Parts: sequence; C-alpha cells; structure tokens
Amino acid sequence: MAPRQPQSLQGIPFKHARGYVRVVVDFSMMAQYRSHTPDTIAYMEHYLDQFHPMQGIFLEFRVTEHTLAKVDEQWREIRDERTQMSQHVAPSKRLRIRVNNGEEEHE
Repeated sequence: MAPRQPQSLQGIPFKHARGYVRVVVDFSMMAQYRSHTPDTIAYMEHYLDQFHPMQGIFLEFRVTEHTLAKVDEQWREIRDERTQMSQHVAPSKRLRIRVNNGEEEHE
C-alpha cells in the first residue's frame, strides 16, 4: 500500500520508486505494440535510459544470503519464544496455540 502523504524522509525515495515503476510500465506497454515507428522506438530508448539509473532505489531491498540468514535467525528466535511460552500453558491450549502460530506464519 503506497503512502498518500509520505513523511519528509520518505518523500524522495518514494518519488524515485514511483518514477521507476512508471518507466517500467511505460516501456512494457510500448513493447507490446504490434509494430513500431521511429517515434515509438525513440520513446522506448528514452524509457530505457531512465530505467538504469533509477533501479538503484530497490537495491537495498534485494534478497541476499545475508538477508536470508537474518530472516532464518529471526524465525528461530520467534519459535524459541513460542516454545517457551507454550510450556507454561495447559496441554489443551497448546494445540490451539500451535494452529494459530501456523496460520500466522503462513500469512
């Protein structure tokens, strides 16, 4: 969900991300034309020229081995906390807690 009124610190990155998406969509739409004229090719080249410098806005969100390791570590911590919490609960409630936790993880 895009923020309607990004905070001042979010404004510039949000504007760059929106511009990047617009360029990708415009290029994509033009690439689907059945035939091209020199004008449409010039538009597509213009979009490509804008595309490459703008893609850096998403580099911080790419998935790397470091990111995956951090996610795995956080899941382990969450599972450990849940295990410790469920030890202090009556056995009849443990199954319900496990089901809720599974649904939460699935989401």
